[in-house]
Amino acid sequence: MTPLMPINNPPRLMQEEDLDAVIHLQSTCYSREFHEPKAAFASKLAAAADSCWVMQGPCGLLAYLVCLPIEGDQLPALHAPDWRQSDNPDWLYLHDLAIHPDARGGGVAQAMLLRANDLAKSRKLATVGLIAVQDSAPFWRRHGFEPASGAASQISAAKLASFGKDATFMLRRNIAQ
Repeated sequence: MTPLMPINNPPRLMQEEDLDAVIHLQSTCYSREFHEPKAAFASKLAAAADSCWVMQGPCGLLAYLVCLPIEGDQLPALHAPDWRQSDNPDWLYLHDLAIHPDARGGGVAQAMLLRANDLAKSRKLATVGLIAVQDSAPFWRRHGFEPASGAASQISAAKLASFGKDATFMLRRNIAQ
């Protein structure tokens, strides 16, 4: 199969008209229990339009990244129908990263994560966190994330459980320094 890799095509801000392609890519990358409805994506995009990106390739959407500025444990549970940004976010939550299988291994993840890091730095957020699913913890470790435990695991057990029994909360600290 021909790779969908872009040439000099950086991530751009996600738009509402991208949501159908985002939903399609989600269904390509994630098992059914992780498929969020379009309304859930639209809610996050409306609340955090400056922290959601897509990367187009010559044959369609290569990747998307949905990041949410979070305060404490105010991240949405999986499939949450609506989300509102807090007034005083203190960390950046990477809610969802999907990369088309034909685009993996070519630097797309790095390009998307650089956008997230730049945003965290610009907002002086020293921590970026995520919930690793589908055995993705090794991928996230390669990008500097480590499993959080104890007091560092600031999300509730119920929210973590909404992502499945094997979900792992991971953090990357000192982003804004």
